[in-house]
Amino acid sequence: MKTPLTAMKITMDAHRSNELAQRLNASWLRMHLLIDRQLYISRLANLDSDLLPEQLDVKDLLREEIRELSTWCMEKNISIDLTASSAITVYTDKKWCGFVIRQLLTNAIKYSPTDGKLFIHIELHEHDSVIVTIQDEGPGIQPHDLPRIFDKGFTGENGRVQHSATGMGLYLAREISKKLHVRLEVDSTICEGTSISMIFTNGNPFDQLRRSLL
Repeated sequence: MKTPLTAMKITMDAHRSNELAQRLNASWLRMHLLIDRQLYISRLANLDSDLLPEQLDVKDLLREEIRELSTWCMEKNISIDLTASSAITVYTDKKWCGFVIRQLLTNAIKYSPTDGKLFIHIELHEHDSVIVTIQDEGPGIQPHDLPRIFDKGFTGENGRVQHSATGMGLYLAREISKKLHVRLEVDSTICEGTSISMIFTNGNPFDQLRRSLL
């Protein structure tokens, strides 16, 4: 399925002046993301043997995933405000950590209103922990749904409104984050939005490995 998708993308890119071809971009992206997610599900059982931790600039990692989703943002006219207190790096696996970020951004874009804004902030916290927070202006999550948002297949009230919800994105994000030794925390207010944080703690096994190689 990836091969015909790639062929479609090449065709659309070759006809940038064609309005119809460009209108297909957002739908192509969502199809690509769903297939990509399915491939990651199939790889999940062998995740441990596929990890290759390295020192990465957090802002660069975020920008790469934002670029991948730029077509969808433009379709909904969503702007992204990315701030960082300084140049911050983490020791993690680029491919799998990028996938987690992609799931969190996808959720934020999906539930953001048209002409909305995403706020992404990177900060170095006490004890050298790195916190990446993604905040949207969506409808928020009902308090009774909040404890279950990482459950496999759970869509909640918002998911019933968004018929494209599968209940797999946040489940995968949590399962992969466990393997990456990254903690996910969510805070949400009804009618105001949701923020989700990735917390890279100092002294986790990846970081200990990095220090042993210094």
